[in-house]
Amino acid sequence: MPLIKSSKILVVSSATSLVPVPAKKHVIHVDSADKIFPAIHQHQPDSIILDHDHLLADTEKVLRRLSSNKFYSKIRIVCHKRTEQPKVDDLLKTLGVDKFIYADEVKLKAEQPKRDLKALAEELEAKVVGVFAKPSF
Repeated sequence: MPLIKSSKILVVSSATSLVPVPAKKHVIHVDSADKIFPAIHQHQPDSIILDHDHLLADTEKVLRRLSSNKFYSKIRIVCHKRTEQPKVDDLLKTLGVDKFIYADEVKLKAEQPKRDLKALAEELEAKVVGVFAKPSF
């Protein structure tokens, strides 16, 4: 889970379940680019999480508008993407994205403890079977 220290977070995606949102935060959900700026004025969030895969071409327009207006300068912008794409990421960073959350990395981090636990269980099983497999006369 990414570390986001904001109290109010505006999530722009088709569903909040698709974007990892920290627990115990006030989350405002918006599903289209047309609703972003009215939601910013109404709720005044500290951070915005943009789902790049949902917004696609609108992502650049939204970022350009956010970076051009001083009213939005204190809002931290986080971009959620499926995979890392260096050229696209560089453009988005130039347009004002502070942090990226990659779905593939989040998935790998969630699976890592399971893999570690499985490897430990296999190692213990091998040692226990090895002890009992030795013939005793």
